[in-house]
Amino acid sequence: MDQNIPTGPVIRVRPGDTLKLTVTNGLPMPGAESQGVHNFYRDSHVTNIHTHGLHVSGERPGDYIFESVRPGESHTYTYEIPENHMGGTHWYHPHHHGS
Repeated sequence: MDQNIPTGPVIRVRPGDTLKLTVTNGLPMPGAESQGVHNFYRDSHVTNIHTHGLHVSGERPGDYIFESVRPGESHTYTYEIPENHMGGTHWYHPHHHGS
């Protein structure tokens, strides 16, 4: 395994916390907009964030998987962690389909 692959920071939350996470897209803008069908390679300059294991809303401003953060833009996600949320190791990753 390549030890030089950058990863996102570890984020620690507790039941009842509100996590606000701002993503700023620093990817370069290509010369022209790419077009494509959902889940096919396209929009390599667009990003967003998606979580796994957190029981949070899938609606804006939460874990909305269809968010599109374009180069130079920022987006703030707000995750309301339920008071009765179970402990565990959960993860997040960039998610924009096709990129």
